[in-house]
Amino acid sequence: MPSKKIIKPKVFISYAWGNEEYQHKVLSFATKLMGDGIEVVLDKWDLKEGMDTFSFMEESVNNPKITNVLLLLDPVYAKKADNRDGGVGTETQIISTEVYRKVKQEKFIPVIFERNKRGNVCKPKYLVSRLHFDLSIAESFDSEYMRLVKTLYGVDSYVKPEIGNEPVWVEKPLITGLKNNVSYDFLKTHQPIQKKKESFMNYLNSIFNRIADFVQYNETEITADNYIDKYDSTEAIRNDYLLLLNQSVYIVGCYTEIADFFEKTENAICGNRTEAKNIIAIRIHEMFIYTIAFYLKSKDFKNVGNLLGETYFNNNGKINACCSYVFLHCDLYRNKLDQKINKLTKKDNPCGTATHWIDTLAMDFCSKEQFIFADLICFNYSIYGKDFIGEIKWLPLLYTYDEYNNGLLPIGTKLKSKEYVLNILPMFNYSNVKEFIEKFESVAKEQNYIKDTYRFSASFTESPILGDFIDANDIATLR
Repeated sequence: MPSKKIIKPKVFISYAWGNEEYQHKVLSFATKLMGDGIEVVLDKWDLKEGMDTFSFMEESVNNPKITNVLLLLDPVYAKKADNRDGGVGTETQIISTEVYRKVKQEKFIPVIFERNKRGNVCKPKYLVSRLHFDLSIAESFDSEYMRLVKTLYGVDSYVKPEIGNEPVWVEKPLITGLKNNVSYDFLKTHQPIQKKKESFMNYLNSIFNRIADFVQYNETEITADNYIDKYDSTEAIRNDYLLLLNQSVYIVGCYTEIADFFEKTENAICGNRTEAKNIIAIRIHEMFIYTIAFYLKSKDFKNVGNLLGETYFNNNGKINACCSYVFLHCDLYRNKLDQKINKLTKKDNPCGTATHWIDTLAMDFCSKEQFIFADLICFNYSIYGKDFIGEIKWLPLLYTYDEYNNGLLPIGTKLKSKEYVLNILPMFNYSNVKEFIEKFESVAKEQNYIKDTYRFSASFTESPILGDFIDANDIATLR
């Protein structure tokens, strides 16, 4: 059963006073919670001069209006708690009694806020066996923070589903191996490179077959009422692809097979449009962004450039027509999903599809920021990429979620460094800095037109490009 929803959560934060930087980090965290509708009791703003500190702590911990107590753990907190030292020691005397007495208690929540110099988690002895949230790892902060906030609102992150009915395909002949919770561990083993590459291609082909099956069995089964459900039913295909992509690190040069997979899949759904094909086109678009995010998060700029610079062939209607990765963009097919998502969320979002992608993000694969950044790089390659084919550029559907230009700003400002420019040149397929600067200069002449063209008419913001953050004359001017 799901937890009981808490309408107005109120929490007390217990932490150890560290240096000024650490205190600022705690204050920022508390402010973030307040911004998400959670009232926070914190000594910084609730304990005034003249007040009794022990009474303040005791009341904050025992106050029935406090729905949760967050214990922000770091090496200093663990040491002070075990030694019963200072304010943390006082709070520990109050809290530990409750924790030991109520084995099933959920009020006191350990949160790993910082690790020690070796990267280890430090917990007081009385909390060693207690499950915790971990906000100490930057890459997983967003997903872990969301889980914590859900918990504070009394909402379970993982709800046990109800048992459904027997699937209709149980009685049908087996056409392809239906793979759920797949394992691609074979790719990790010490096998000949060619053998592993063949297995990788077979796995991709299996995913392609599942896509083909979806189109075949749902060609006339998609209605206005089940449109979102049908789209969501392809999420398992996406997740299995991402599992496989994670294992691709064990195969050198497999970007070619990945590019061939996208080309083959997109060609299979071109022509004679059906709603099933439109749904798959949206999913393929999303999977391509995840693929770029996969290489970006490991700073594998060469393979980003390989995939974005690849020539894709459109064999449907035009024999061997060369085109860019924009061939994979779902802009012509997302209108119905946009409308359905906006109706469901009761919001007039510029792009309902992008909203749904964010809401159903595979957070164990990449963060929201990494996913958005990948979409922006796809857009910027279509502007600055050396090998980009065609006039139509990549419209980044996720750009309205790029708060404060967090995606491109760090790259744009670092382009002053020649060392940094040399590092990312492979992402845009340039062999030298001079060519890169010349491209910037030519783009500057049409920059305003590009930004005005590739945006949502319903949005006040424009999609950012690298030229927003640096002039061509400033590129590679520093070491």
